[in-house]
Amino acid sequence: MSAFLLGSESEEFLQKVAGVIPGWLYGFVQRSDDSIAFIYISSQIEVVHEVSAAAVLADAEILLRQIHPDDWLHYRQTLAYSRATLEPLCLEWRIITPSGKSKWLRTKSQPERLPNQDTIWFGVILDVTAEKQTEQQLNQLNNYLQQSDQKFRLAFENANVGMCMVDLEGNLVKVNNKMGEMFGYSAQEMEKMTVNDLALPEDKKASPSFIQHAITEHQDHAVLEKRYMHRQGHIIYGEVSTSLVRDSDGIPLYFISYVKDITERIEYEQEILRSRNEIEQINQELEERVKLRTAEVCEQQQLLRLYFEQSIIGLAIVSTNKTWIDANSKFCQIVGYSFEELRTKSWAEITHPDDLNLDLSYYQRLLKGEIDGYEIDKRYIHKNGYFIHVNLGVQAHRRLDGNLDFCVVMIQDIGDRKAMENSISLALQREKELNELRSQFITSISHQFRTPLTTIACAASIMEKFQEKITREKQGQYLHSILKSVKYIDELINDITTINLNTEEVEPMVVDGDLIDFCQELIDKIEYLYTPYKINFYPHLDIDSNTKCEQVIVRFDPVLLAPILNHLLTNGIKYSPTNFTIDFHLRESPHEIIFDVLDYGIGIPKTDLEKIFEPFQRGSNVGHIAGIGIGLTIARKLVTFYGGRIEIQSELGEGTRVSLSIPKWPFTNIPWDSPA
Repeated sequence: MSAFLLGSESEEFLQKVAGVIPGWLYGFVQRSDDSIAFIYISSQIEVVHEVSAAAVLADAEILLRQIHPDDWLHYRQTLAYSRATLEPLCLEWRIITPSGKSKWLRTKSQPERLPNQDTIWFGVILDVTAEKQTEQQLNQLNNYLQQSDQKFRLAFENANVGMCMVDLEGNLVKVNNKMGEMFGYSAQEMEKMTVNDLALPEDKKASPSFIQHAITEHQDHAVLEKRYMHRQGHIIYGEVSTSLVRDSDGIPLYFISYVKDITERIEYEQEILRSRNEIEQINQELEERVKLRTAEVCEQQQLLRLYFEQSIIGLAIVSTNKTWIDANSKFCQIVGYSFEELRTKSWAEITHPDDLNLDLSYYQRLLKGEIDGYEIDKRYIHKNGYFIHVNLGVQAHRRLDGNLDFCVVMIQDIGDRKAMENSISLALQREKELNELRSQFITSISHQFRTPLTTIACAASIMEKFQEKITREKQGQYLHSILKSVKYIDELINDITTINLNTEEVEPMVVDGDLIDFCQELIDKIEYLYTPYKINFYPHLDIDSNTKCEQVIVRFDPVLLAPILNHLLTNGIKYSPTNFTIDFHLRESPHEIIFDVLDYGIGIPKTDLEKIFEPFQRGSNVGHIAGIGIGLTIARKLVTFYGGRIEIQSELGEGTRVSLSIPKWPFTNIPWDSPA
């Protein structure tokens, strides 16, 4: 195997060296006619490439066919550069082994020019897959940490509750705008204040005491209600959720607190409490009056009934078996039933099923005497079938023996508040989706521009530095790579522009022409750019005939039609990595022109077909095939401008058929009327 340059002792020595490195040794020759061969290979090649050394010595192309498609151009350019300059070959690239494994390889070797103008390299190829995976994991971790920091800052600044950072002395270190609005200050003003500057005079000792207790007693999280003084002098009730942040050694650093303004809720609770107190007071007065004057009982009952009926909140009385004893007009108005209709139902029957268990759990505790009342937010089922959000307060009325007699129920319609909360939640979710879509678009576009620009830069650099050494044929190859990359960038820019086009921005470019010549010219350009792919063109006379025709003279818009067909044909090529042929049919009917593009590539999973026309959506099976998922989106948008339709059929692993139908000119549904 090594008789060309190596003696048996040298070969034995190299085999021993190869046995202790994660790779294999080689001697590689590129002859003056560009053919290649290996003159020495260590047996460790079987571990890395899953092929035998004997097979590679017999056919060096075996290893070239394992090179990852995305690294093929870089591999060839680097090898050509080393050959032309006799500088060391330093290269990293990926391979795909026969078992489907993806590996990273690295080589460094010194070229020599032989008397017969052949070039030979001796070196070692190392398997650096583990190193690359570690590097990738570190990069992902770093990106994750950066994204986490950014998300925290965005969440802090855009939170719909007040947020602040407080040091261990009680100074406000960082305050978001929402908290500033809550207290009537700007965020910058509050960052010069302490928590005691916001406290009521009688509460100023509470915050330092809490801070000291949290530090010494290791109470790292707490939720409490506090009173604050607004800049304008009125009291704010706040619900504070605070957490003590410590370093890795457990040393306290600062507090992060969430402050929610619950003034309205507290005032509402106070109002409810006052109402309850008034009801209790009335009941006490009634009891006293019953004892003192029986005649006054009816009068007091009438007053109570008047209050019950005219209350601004819904009031009802329910029995221990969940039936309605009484309900005021406000309560009936909220749930949509008359009192007579309510008496035929229990309150459980008109409660939303998802809220019933919570309500029943509290009610069972009330029956057992564990509590005398409770308050929850729940949903009733309106008589008309829709749901009503209410704040429910239930108060037990017990007999002298302590058993439940009946319950007083108070409800207030909070539908507007719930609708506002849902609206804010939907808006935040939509904003999150738009940010993710924007980030995905920028990342994809950057990658798509970077690849052709790298090709242009490499080819131009080699031509500039080694123009006297590079053959005319090689210069032509480099120029072809540059022109192909420039064409790709130009098409990408046109695609990005097209996505934002509106119908009123599209200017008609109507011509009388031969569609067959138009299609053939487009096919020639694509075949030139995507060698060795071949497009079989089948122009038929009409939709029911397979007879080829020589001309199809119609009025059409080449400016709109060209990019549509270009995307369909290049998509067929792109997703046919193992079949270098696609079919292109042109048919004519009395009212339509029909184009069919058939490829025999990887196909599209059925689960992906419904969303394949949406921006940035690609089949889940595309693997390493480059693309950003806007080709079909642009094609469908342009077809819409044209007044046509586009349909797609696909079988996984067998190929895809895309049918494009456009109406013959003139079009009745397109807002222009232009002569040829």
